[in-house]
Amino acid sequence: MTDHMTRRKALKLVSGAIMLLPIACSPLPSRQIIDLTFSHGVASGDPDQSSVVIWTRVSQSTVPVNVNWFVASDPTFKNIVSTGQYTTDKQQDYTVKVVVNALEPGETYFYKFVSKGVDSIVGQTHTLPVGHVKELNFAVATCANFPFGFFNAYEAIANDPTIDLVVHLGDYIYEYGVDGFGGETGKQLGRNHEPSHEVLSLDDYRQRHAQYKTDQGSLAMHARHPLVVIWDDHETANNPWMGGAKNHQENEGSWADRRAASLKAYYEWLPIRDPAKDGSQEEYWRHYKFGDLASLITLESRHTGRSQQISYNEHLSNIDTTEKAQQFLHSVVGAPNRNMLSSGMETFLKSELEESLQANRRWRIIGNQSVIAKSTSPKLDTPFFTELKNKLNADGLSMLEELSHQGKFDLPADLDTWDGYPAARERFYQVAKDAGVHDLLVLSGDSHSYWANQLFDNDTQSMGVELGATGITSPRSLMTMGESAMKSYDQLNTEHNKEIVWADGRHRGFIRLHIDHNSGHADFIAVSNVESRIYETNIIHSVDILNNGNMLKFDE
Repeated sequence: MTDHMTRRKALKLVSGAIMLLPIACSPLPSRQIIDLTFSHGVASGDPDQSSVVIWTRVSQSTVPVNVNWFVASDPTFKNIVSTGQYTTDKQQDYTVKVVVNALEPGETYFYKFVSKGVDSIVGQTHTLPVGHVKELNFAVATCANFPFGFFNAYEAIANDPTIDLVVHLGDYIYEYGVDGFGGETGKQLGRNHEPSHEVLSLDDYRQRHAQYKTDQGSLAMHARHPLVVIWDDHETANNPWMGGAKNHQENEGSWADRRAASLKAYYEWLPIRDPAKDGSQEEYWRHYKFGDLASLITLESRHTGRSQQISYNEHLSNIDTTEKAQQFLHSVVGAPNRNMLSSGMETFLKSELEESLQANRRWRIIGNQSVIAKSTSPKLDTPFFTELKNKLNADGLSMLEELSHQGKFDLPADLDTWDGYPAARERFYQVAKDAGVHDLLVLSGDSHSYWANQLFDNDTQSMGVELGATGITSPRSLMTMGESAMKSYDQLNTEHNKEIVWADGRHRGFIRLHIDHNSGHADFIAVSNVESRIYETNIIHSVDILNNGNMLKFDE
């Protein structure tokens, strides 16, 4: 993980990321036969220093089937280091998931599966390193909605040979039916959701995962790089909390049953380790250790501790004075008993931050679902937005009026983020401080927007920086008002909020993050198009992060 090409060479490769990255392998049967047998490709992930999960699915089987798997140190499989047989059946939806043990740390491996005499494509993966690690490169991805377009950003990630690991921050699938979010675009592109209705049952969630795994960009990325993945909300339903979800209604059955079905399908279809026999599906958090360079700790903030979201639908119309706004923020949003993380999650976080500090790692990276920086809506009383009111359709005008109301009274724009849980955010920072940590590098998803944020607790003590990833295909909802409006809003939002250094909600793509022992560098990489397979990639912004050993800040 330390021998990399120069960034300039890598950019040339990424900017031309149109074709799948080939991996040399032994002669295979025809492409058609492979596609029929392993049409959902291969994947790897959830690595540690001596093991990694490898995954595939036997796509055309209706009876139990034996699958042989092979792991080698070379792409031609002349040096096989581990092999075995796995029997899969309908109980796990014919998926195959193997934890390959007894591997060497910091090494590259190649893997494949064989069923009914047919070889899968060859995948490439890595174990985590030990000892001194010079540098690391992550691709940070989130929010891939199938109907909204092709996963071209995934393909660009696949074609970047400098990437060590893909960090996926959730919304790996979306639950909506063909009439839901993205449905109109899906009809135009021929990418309608399957099944066509909103997913509710185990079979529904399995079918939806299967559809997402057929995208060419997805197939390429999963075969090329190991994955660290966390769920957000749409893997189950929009904006869940402990007792339900915004997108779960009483006529849709038991919330507990729906959540259990969604998580079972998630564990089946992702290259992640299953819970321990006495563990729960919901308690999914990890600490990935990269020698002396970095810790990556992932959070679970949807199914184990979260309080119900506050809805502006129930409050905004009653907020017509500054005093009422402040009372709302203090007593309703800021109620001290509103949780984002469970006590078990917080305990794990504290102990792992302490371990990271004791191990003298230079970076403490947090894999986080929702944007954590403090922000409130800016005033939209500029001539641009005044004139815009006469040009918008009903949906755009409704959005502008709500944003204007929020801005008038300095209210947060999104109460599903940590802004809707300010007391929980302070507890998160206190956990870090109790562990002796003030240098968090938080990676966040969910917002369909790029962010570079500096983080402070309520006492204005620096807690680190945040990088927010935009959607792979999912657009920012504010784009309903048009690209110029989105650009103007981003500018006003940055000027209005101390913690926002830069923001962009107009593009879709991913972040490439490079870290070494002195500094970090993040490229915000946008794809020019998601509505066809022809696209280019461009770096629309970059930031450098200074690491002085106990504090992080952007290099201005």
